[in-house]
Amino acid sequence: MYNSTKSSVIKRLYFMTRLTMMVTVISFTLSGVLFASEVRSQHLDQTIVSVNTQKSSLHVLLSDLSAQSGFNFVYAEEVGKINPVSLNVSKISLDKVLELLAKQYRLRFAQINGAIAVSKLPPPAAPGKISGKVLDEKGETLPGATIKLVETGQAVQSNADGSYVLSVTPGTYTVEVNFIGYQPQRITGITVNEGKVTPLDLAMKPGNTALKEVMVTANYRKASLEGLYAKQKNNAGITDGVTAEQLARTPDKNLGESLKRISGLATIDNKYVVVRGLSERYNNAELNGQSVPSTELNRKAFSFDIIPSNMVDAVMVTKTLTPDKSAEFGGGLVQVQTKDIPDENFTTVTIGSSINSNTTGKDFLTLPMETRNYFALPASSRNLFGKLDWKSSNDVLANTTLNATSGNYDVKDPKALANNWGLSKLNPAPAPNLQFSLGRVYSLKDNQRIGLIASASYRNTFQTQDIESTRFGFEETQNPLLGKRYGFTANLSGLAGLSYSTERLKLGLQTIYLRTLDQQLLIGTGNKDGFRQLAYFDQTTASNLSQNQLKGEYAIGNRGIKLNWLGSYIRLDRLKPDNHIMTANYVKDAAYGPDEFYISQPQSDLSRGALRSWSRALENNLSWNTDVQIPFQFNMGKLPLANSLKAGYAGWQKDRLFYVLNSGSSANTSYFPPLAEAFDPNNPGTSIEFSRFGDDFHKKASLHAAYLMLDNKIAGKLRFVWGLRAEYYNLNGLNQNLDQIKASVKQYDFSALDKLEPNWNFFPSANLTYSLTPKMNLRLAYAKSIIRPDLRELTFFQEYDYELGGVYNSQTPIRSTKISHYDFRYEWFPSPGELISFSLFRKQFDYPMEIYKDQNNRLFTLKNNKAATNKGIEAEFRKSFAFTGIPVLKQLTLYGNFTALTSTVTPMTLAIGATDPAQPGKVVVEEKAGAPEKRVQTGASNLMYNAGLYYDTKPVRLSMSYNYVSNRLIRPTVDYSQSLFERPEKALDAQVAFYLLQKKLEIKGTVSNLLNSYSVVYQNVYDQGSLTTKEPTSQQLRYQPGVDQINYKSASGRTYSLNLTYNF
Repeated sequence: MYNSTKSSVIKRLYFMTRLTMMVTVISFTLSGVLFASEVRSQHLDQTIVSVNTQKSSLHVLLSDLSAQSGFNFVYAEEVGKINPVSLNVSKISLDKVLELLAKQYRLRFAQINGAIAVSKLPPPAAPGKISGKVLDEKGETLPGATIKLVETGQAVQSNADGSYVLSVTPGTYTVEVNFIGYQPQRITGITVNEGKVTPLDLAMKPGNTALKEVMVTANYRKASLEGLYAKQKNNAGITDGVTAEQLARTPDKNLGESLKRISGLATIDNKYVVVRGLSERYNNAELNGQSVPSTELNRKAFSFDIIPSNMVDAVMVTKTLTPDKSAEFGGGLVQVQTKDIPDENFTTVTIGSSINSNTTGKDFLTLPMETRNYFALPASSRNLFGKLDWKSSNDVLANTTLNATSGNYDVKDPKALANNWGLSKLNPAPAPNLQFSLGRVYSLKDNQRIGLIASASYRNTFQTQDIESTRFGFEETQNPLLGKRYGFTANLSGLAGLSYSTERLKLGLQTIYLRTLDQQLLIGTGNKDGFRQLAYFDQTTASNLSQNQLKGEYAIGNRGIKLNWLGSYIRLDRLKPDNHIMTANYVKDAAYGPDEFYISQPQSDLSRGALRSWSRALENNLSWNTDVQIPFQFNMGKLPLANSLKAGYAGWQKDRLFYVLNSGSSANTSYFPPLAEAFDPNNPGTSIEFSRFGDDFHKKASLHAAYLMLDNKIAGKLRFVWGLRAEYYNLNGLNQNLDQIKASVKQYDFSALDKLEPNWNFFPSANLTYSLTPKMNLRLAYAKSIIRPDLRELTFFQEYDYELGGVYNSQTPIRSTKISHYDFRYEWFPSPGELISFSLFRKQFDYPMEIYKDQNNRLFTLKNNKAATNKGIEAEFRKSFAFTGIPVLKQLTLYGNFTALTSTVTPMTLAIGATDPAQPGKVVVEEKAGAPEKRVQTGASNLMYNAGLYYDTKPVRLSMSYNYVSNRLIRPTVDYSQSLFERPEKALDAQVAFYLLQKKLEIKGTVSNLLNSYSVVYQNVYDQGSLTTKEPTSQQLRYQPGVDQINYKSASGRTYSLNLTYNF
């Protein structure tokens, strides 16, 4: 037989064998299938076998059974490779053995005559979940409600936080929910898919205590919408906010960039928040329910840029006060909630990068960089005598050798401090962005749950800005300062959380760590004091913030009584290590490179020669809160009243130290040495001296508060939330400026100063809401609040401030600002996630605080004004076009908001020196009010608005956002016509995202500053340049190119980013 014939025969035989095998298996399957629950035949149950197989393959075990029983087992190769398989039985029937194997290894056995076919069962359908919260008519959670699955009888109770989870096989279900005093509900048509969570928040309505309750039936869509409305429209006060989903649609890297998207909010330098026209000092911030300390070294402000956007779950801005919130409230309370324990398991990884049109691939100048800079740590060359962990100036004095001369302290050996004035050149690569997050939920018996969450992120960014400035004494017309600002930032963050919940109790433990390094170097040249001069300004800030928090909720009984508690600890360490400030005469020599400067006569405003400064703010902040909430209901005639009483105690204790060390570096520069060598300690004439070692502050402060709040809802239409908060805080005992005044002239009686600030303050508030329809509210609100000076602002200090462009000091007593708030709001929620609102507000201030610039010098001082009044209008809309039903339009959502503000400020001078004629020796405090000025307060603007759109389709999501802020007051002066205003960038940003692999992969591209806009700080010129009009029009206040005088102008270029996110 020829080889070709042999080959043909073999192929045919092989085909016939496979066909026979398939027919045999099909026949076995059709003739009878044996499952683990019932494997029976006249032969199998009469065949006795023994098996002792340990950690072997299924093939080995079946071969043993075949040898003992005489049956032939037929299976695919992959079935035989199943391992490890273990079974130890003695003298039992073969059908029992097959039952055990089928159950343990998910196998199917089919027997016909003497053969048994073996195959694998398909994997079981993954259960789905119905998950959400049970809410009352006010949007508060209801613990202890019973949620029952009608089809199976399975039932759970809502946990202490109102949450519940039902784990069920895929299908369509009906749920019933019951709670004492509320109408029972039945929700139909709830579809649960395999391995998916079906969200369902359940909104309960009070029942009539005099009548038998009637079951209310609704379908899934209607019930879920009511649940969303319950949270959205039933806040006690006026609120606005953004969610994690909305943040994901923007190119924002951190929360400082995101807050300007919220109605009535603007940001300064993408760091500090302005709410309803009130600057950062008037707006309190909370991180997971705890007030955060001021991150700034010289003013009361929290820098939101240290919080990465990907770590945030939601931001809520409360614009009216309730007694259970801190009375430190001006424009609003910014409540940041980081990601919490999830409802389902997830693992997410993001890898991304960005480039900047001004920066990437271009020359970048910087002080010496080290590897540690990329891990958000300052370079070791910035150390002060070998370290940065100094607690005070006295700590430095006690552990170093300095010569005391005429109030200053000379460094014996200038080599003790690094000569790091020289510049290095880099070529920045694209900026990396790395994020990882993980969440796990474990369900235990008796409705117990344990949840875990962890998140980490890293980012570093180089950015170059083109600068034009007349600050620091440079000319305003012919030759202003022209140069570049080279910025490098590195951010590391981590979050870990653990929660445990039962039907009565929920405990949560969370830790957050944030570390940021921000290096800004401004290098430029221009005319100053008649000479061509170099400007060299290096501002470096290193921040470390950690928060550890334990909180709990406990449901008492079955009537909705809840006990809540929270304990939290924050540690903030903010350093400005070795900042450099200098202007100097200069020449350049092309032979030595275009970036080498040769300098002479270096100087600064605060020291002899060039300034180098070290400062630190270290705060340990412990806070606590506990409250009990008791709901009760009764009828007033025929009107049902649903009420809630909330009583609590809160407080905090702060331990804050602060110091500033200013040094002057002098050198022989008559021969114009290069910058890198000018301050070389080996050169003759080089010296370093420290001055003003008195800029030290270390105080401990504590606040205690008690509050009582009543929440009355009448006939389901009218809601009245009111109450009183009392706070004790001894500010007079912390005021270092008062101490300085008393110590300077001991023979006088300064008791009048101690009466500027009472220790006890009381804050009433009332919020009235009337529901016109289930989708419309009218709101009225009144409250009193306070803004206290930060501990730093109570010190006696003087330091150079890079952003102000001069010396900043505080040498007079500062008192708290008292505020009265009046609010009206109309709001309409057409559908969940949609909003149309209109608001009016008025705020009256007693003793508002502002930083004033001296009229003739670059000197800035924090002062109290006598009074101020703010009046404003807010409007916001967010509307989907789904109602049109038109395929092209129904995926489109438009949104926008604007705030218009008018203000009047009454300035004041404070005189401390005159004595009471009736009591010689007793000093009196004289307040001299000036003429009212029709202007906004520092940080505010007359107009700001946001606009944007979302367009969502299945594979693609598009979004675009625009932000505009008009004339923002930056620095008022005694002569208001010389005040400085800012017009920030007109920020137009766009994003496109693609979803692939069943939405597991997201590819997101963004463009920031599409218009290539710039920000400008300017001085108004109006009335043909007379500079005398006190009340310019709103149009005159806005920036007019070619007319107004530029103080500082910066252009950051466009930024393009690409991020890939995969959800496992």
